[in-house]
Amino acid sequence: MIHYTIWGNVPEISYEDSFNKLKIDNQDVFLELVDILDYNLKYNKTKALPYEDNEVPLELYATYDRLQIMAAFGKTTEVYKYPSREGVMFLSEKNTDIFWVTINKNEEDYIPSTMYNDYAINNELFHWESQSTTSATSPTGIRYITDTSKEHKVLFFVREIGKGSPYVFLGNAKYVSHKGSNPIQIIWKMEHSIPEKIISSSKLKVLV
Repeated sequence: MIHYTIWGNVPEISYEDSFNKLKIDNQDVFLELVDILDYNLKYNKTKALPYEDNEVPLELYATYDRLQIMAAFGKTTEVYKYPSREGVMFLSEKNTDIFWVTINKNEEDYIPSTMYNDYAINNELFHWESQSTTSATSPTGIRYITDTSKEHKVLFFVREIGKGSPYVFLGNAKYVSHKGSNPIQIIWKMEHSIPEKIISSSKLKVLV
């Protein structure tokens, strides 16, 4: 995750080689990065919580970009950069659905079929729309609305505004209800409280 945060692409040789190159050839940059990390750890007001899956190095309420998330789940590796573009992903090996959600979308950056109506209802409920091609009777739709087992995870990564902004990791959610098809409108209940800033941003969207 650190490698992709700094370089944004697969290493020329290895992770270790990249870090050695940073420390040896760019010592000033390296020391500045250490200072920034120390400062953020000391003064960051967001209280992050450990995610329950010890194999996934993420924290609830912390912010991440897609590259970091894909590296955390092992999809992006030392030799392969996973081409994540869509707003959903199913990790079959972990029985986990990942949702990337943007509450306030800029119409210039999204096509009409991806202007999903996603927003926090309150501090525990989230209104979310599936992709426009997903019906309630499709395998994906059926998984969303029927698999309420403890083993099935539905993880929300939410940002208030569009492209370029990081996502806040909200953790796991459980199905509550749904209506419609293509897209399916689903109400999810979050296992952890939704931050107030996301609720406030959602209220502004609903008013508009």
